[in-house]
Amino acid sequence: MTATEGMRVYRFEEPIADSLGPRQPRRKTRRRVPWKAALGILALAGVVAGAVLWLGRPTDGLIREGVRIDGVDVGGMSPAEAKAAVKAHGEEVVARGLIVVADGNRFAIDTAAIDLRPNAGAAVKKALGEPDFVDRVRMRVGMFEPVDIPLTFLFKRKPYMKATLPMRQAVTYAPQSATIAPDGRRFPVTPAKDGRVPNMVALGTAVRTLSVSGPVIEVPVKAVPPAISTEQAEEQAARARTFVSTRHSVDLKGDVNRVPQDVIRRAADFRVGKRTITFQIRQGPLRAFFSKLYGKRERAPRNAVFTINKDGMARIIAGRNGRGVDVGGLVAAWQVDPSQTLTPITFGPREPALTTDEARTLGVKQIVGEFFTPYSGGARVTNIKRAAEILDQMIIPAGATFSLNEALGERTEARGFVEAPMIGEGNILKDAVGGGVSQVATTVFNAAFFSGLKLIEHTPHSFWIDRYPKGREATVSWGGPELIFQNDWKAPVVILTKTTSDGLTVRFLSDPLGRKVEAIEGEPYSMSKPKVIRQRDLTLPPGTKKIVQPLGYPGFWIKYGRRVYKDGKLRSKQNWVWRYFPENKVIAFGPKLPRQPEEEGVQEDPAATTEGGGGADGGAADPAAEVVPEGAT
Repeated sequence: MTATEGMRVYRFEEPIADSLGPRQPRRKTRRRVPWKAALGILALAGVVAGAVLWLGRPTDGLIREGVRIDGVDVGGMSPAEAKAAVKAHGEEVVARGLIVVADGNRFAIDTAAIDLRPNAGAAVKKALGEPDFVDRVRMRVGMFEPVDIPLTFLFKRKPYMKATLPMRQAVTYAPQSATIAPDGRRFPVTPAKDGRVPNMVALGTAVRTLSVSGPVIEVPVKAVPPAISTEQAEEQAARARTFVSTRHSVDLKGDVNRVPQDVIRRAADFRVGKRTITFQIRQGPLRAFFSKLYGKRERAPRNAVFTINKDGMARIIAGRNGRGVDVGGLVAAWQVDPSQTLTPITFGPREPALTTDEARTLGVKQIVGEFFTPYSGGARVTNIKRAAEILDQMIIPAGATFSLNEALGERTEARGFVEAPMIGEGNILKDAVGGGVSQVATTVFNAAFFSGLKLIEHTPHSFWIDRYPKGREATVSWGGPELIFQNDWKAPVVILTKTTSDGLTVRFLSDPLGRKVEAIEGEPYSMSKPKVIRQRDLTLPPGTKKIVQPLGYPGFWIKYGRRVYKDGKLRSKQNWVWRYFPENKVIAFGPKLPRQPEEEGVQEDPAATTEGGGGADGGAADPAAEVVPEGAT
């Protein structure tokens, strides 16, 4: 046996493990943590969690720390404690007073009169808002930022408006629109002026935050621009000056005629709207001129008119075309270029303002509302008939709003109105141009009332006149009061008027559309007796007297209303309440007679001191409430 035979040779390719036999798995050694350390860690975590939960606990209804209300520290207080503290602070602010400064003028406002008081409850409620869990923790560890809640103040609106009235009157100026004097030549322009008004919104905000803005508050004043500027008026006046300074001629197929300057000047006019003033050329003076020039060839057009038969159904009387110069076309050409020196004109048919076909398309079928009021004569009847003439055949389109003042225009002698009695200041009758037109207003109002139209504005007389229904009547004057209503039905309304020796009738024609009106008429209550008023009138002869106004009806309150139905279903309802003042007797006395040596003096008629017997309730409770605007009739 050789040496090599007794040895075992290991080759590199053979796995060592295989050469050594089966391999045993090796165990890993574990490091053991001491049980006391583990318990310590758990205990520390519990302490931290408990601390966080304790810091984040609810506030139990207390205001959180770091909260102030208008500088008052209310942190940690209960709502009642905080409200008392804030209220006391707010009352100190109010006690300092309230001064309003406007345009350098100082106005003291009585804080007690307007009931100025701190709104402590609202501020505390805002401060009491419960923070979330994280904010509660931050608050208790001193990491929550302080909060200062503003304090507002309350006051009563009506006393406040009364207390600030002197300031508003001192500061407020109404804007004045530019105007043009239609003198026919120079057309001078009165420049516009800005108005001024205190900014009451800003003042109210300042009063509500008095602790910050007071006690002296400067009121900002706003400029109010006029509706019509000077520039607009100057532009239109310049157009008018150009028109009247130009020598205008017209050409009718080679027949050239110059229009006289006085006709041109009379035709120059201005239309004034709410925010505009516009140069316009009136057709009336031109038509009169052409009628003289071509009178034999002209024929005036006739409008289609409405009437009714005995059953109250509408009937149309056909209109007809006229013949004459096309004044409308001439005016349109001059409006575009008022400096034209030669303008062609045409001669031909002239349609009426309302043709027969147009009248038929209105769909007017029958009377939907009418009313009659009586009169007994006098100058006022002249005014009633003139107003009725203007209103007759007037059309109120569907959806349109009607104003009686706008429809009639200003009542002047030049327009056919005369002086007649009306109710003036102090509920005393006086003469004025247009007196009696309120009878037209009452009659029109009742026709609209029973037609179911939307009643927007009406004002009964200050004392009752027995020819009118109690409450259900209206007075008007130029500048107010107004009578305004709207045709809120889907059909136009045609106004028909009729005057006789007995009275005025107003009828409204339309498509009935299933309308029905039910009037609500109350009974008078809270009566007050009239009294005798004596006044000195130096225009009367000495020692004489004159009955200015006879003793009339007592005053009273009245309720009235209506229900409007369409096809049996309630469409609208209105209720009104009105107070009539007593119609007092007014006696005017002339100057006293000079004292005679053999007489002690002139005694007044004893009977004059007992007429009417007003008693304790004879007068009006509020004299200012008795004043009726000039022109109410």
